[in-house]
Amino acid sequence: FEQKACCKTCGKPQSENTNGKLYIDHCHDSDKVRGLLCSNCNTALGLIKDNPETLARMIDYLQSN
Repeated sequence: FEQKACCKTCGKPQSENTNGKLYIDHCHDSDKVRGLLCSNCNTALGLIKDNPETLARMIDYLQSN
């Protein structure tokens, strides 16, 4: 897949990421590769355990404050 060397979620260029790297993100249930992520986005998804409901609540929280 083509991402032009940028994080699939935040768009930050690979050169601006920790150690100049992007990380392969995958679904832990199916092992399907979803895209390349910067360290921060990869860590954020891991911390919420890839739960879209948690992410939606976080978005609601940010938008309401």
